[in-house]
Amino acid sequence: MTEPPEPMRKMDSGFADALGGHPALVQEAVYAFAGRSVRLRVVGSGFGQRTHRAFAHLLAQGNSNGQPVLRIDLWDETETAIPCPIDAGSIDFDRQWVAAGGTLAASPDGRYVSFRFQDSIAVLDRHRQRILGCRRNGSGLSGGEYSKPLVLLLSVWYHDRSMQVLHAGLIARGGVGVLLPGESGTGKSTTCVASIGQGFEYLGDDFVGLEHSADGGFLGHSLFSTACLARKDLSRFRGIGQRAVEDGAPGEEKPILFLSEIYPDRLRATVPIRAVVLLRVGCERTEIHPARRPEAMRGFAASTLHTVVPRPGREALRMIGALVEQVPAWWLLLGPELNDLAPSINQILTQAAGRDAP
Repeated sequence: MTEPPEPMRKMDSGFADALGGHPALVQEAVYAFAGRSVRLRVVGSGFGQRTHRAFAHLLAQGNSNGQPVLRIDLWDETETAIPCPIDAGSIDFDRQWVAAGGTLAASPDGRYVSFRFQDSIAVLDRHRQRILGCRRNGSGLSGGEYSKPLVLLLSVWYHDRSMQVLHAGLIARGGVGVLLPGESGTGKSTTCVASIGQGFEYLGDDFVGLEHSADGGFLGHSLFSTACLARKDLSRFRGIGQRAVEDGAPGEEKPILFLSEIYPDRLRATVPIRAVVLLRVGCERTEIHPARRPEAMRGFAASTLHTVVPRPGREALRMIGALVEQVPAWWLLLGPELNDLAPSINQILTQAAGRDAP
């Protein structure tokens, strides 16, 4: 394996200096991302608390002394006084794209993928399975640093594990999952948050992982324990709306709910997918109708193809196509009453189970 380029060596040295020079600021934990061991270390108290908080439900249980598949090492320049070395020897690669309000870039061979947001940066070394990042002057590592930390680089890492990150919600009941694709504004977050309040389990409202299972089916994986709701929608949730946290980003319209703190027993890491639900808002009443496979495929295309980075390639499109062929889909027309959601989704799961029966 070739040695990392000079900018990466400077990032590595910067983190080592932060780690060795400020042991009291280190926050470290091991998580299970889609069942894979991931070690997250952050040097910086405030930055560490913010980053670990979104992954709390994926905390590894029992013995976590095994070798992590992915290592994530971050530090806060302001708290540690260790400079972020992006000025001396730029880490901006030639292949660049605008994404999430920042710049996503890749080295010519694809080994290194970086995301720069404002003056801070994080880089994924796909060969060494490591993310190195530095937060400068209070700016984030991504546009959704608080609610969805490192989502772009993690999407690449999941892709390398033969998993596709989808722009979709995912809820579960009775050990089986319901996948809700859709663009922003289609009601994914409202539906997922309302469902967890009505006894369902939560895996995500915006980004989730999709993977083939050993039995030929599909698994859905949770990435984050957060949900982001517009203020007008938060007012519909009297019991939890006051627990929403402001992101602090200028112009941010969606406060964050840390659902692992509100519903600690209703979060899941992985479930088999048994139904796909397409949402339609603004209807007179809540009701369900079967959806055709082309409609389900368009639902994924309208959201994932235009939102997720990296965009799905041929393998991912084949996976989504196989999912649509195998898993039944319904339309869920959303009326004004949130309490109508649980009976409707339960009805969908009952009908899906009937289709699975011999």
